[in-house]
Amino acid sequence: PGNWIANCACKSSLFKDLRVETIPFCLDTQSFRPINVEMARQQLNLPIEKKLILFGALSATKDQRKGFQFLLPALKKLSQSGWGDRIELVVFGSSAPKQAIDLGFKAHYLGHVKSDNALAQAYSAADVMIVPSIQESFGQTTSEALACGTPVVAFDATGPQDIVDHQHTGYLAQPFSVDDLAHGIDWILQDAQRHEKLCKQSREKAEKEYALSIQAKAYISLYEDLLANQPSLAQVFV
Repeated sequence: PGNWIANCACKSSLFKDLRVETIPFCLDTQSFRPINVEMARQQLNLPIEKKLILFGALSATKDQRKGFQFLLPALKKLSQSGWGDRIELVVFGSSAPKQAIDLGFKAHYLGHVKSDNALAQAYSAADVMIVPSIQESFGQTTSEALACGTPVVAFDATGPQDIVDHQHTGYLAQPFSVDDLAHGIDWILQDAQRHEKLCKQSREKAEKEYALSIQAKAYISLYEDLLANQPSLAQVFV
């Protein structure tokens, strides 16, 4: 689904001499779409006036590959850099821990989100989505956030580096720099006009590259090419 995993295949002993094609995962851009920010926040009982940072994945705070261990110190740096009580964190994919974690900001835990519509509300409610993963073959939450018009901060590594266009649909931080991750979040949030432009460009990228019909056409084209270049059955069995 992305160049990183394709390059891994090209270097492997099993696939290095075979044809490797890249077709990104798709999503329903009608389900994952921008929703009015105030409406989304009201539905999720989130504050209207705060800057909201979104982080989420299955077992979001426990799976080391999802990078919560980088997000945590980055948030603490932000809390000490003048944002104070202007930012709050929203987490989906995990419930509130029994013992509170000091994140530097107030946190809202949405738990397991069970529908695309609820996910679209979470993405739309946020000012920025953070995907600090160590490894992603693609990074579906990244493309979903863009489809909802929410810019993304991720590391310039593995799957998300194909999805996020640096300083156009978000920010690609140096792998795996806590300082640059914090800087990227700050860069997204600090300028309202720039943020509005990033949101617009994020939606445009999702519509252009990740819509269902685009992936379907890519597979049809690939299958037609493969069939056109296959030997006939008569040749196979000679």
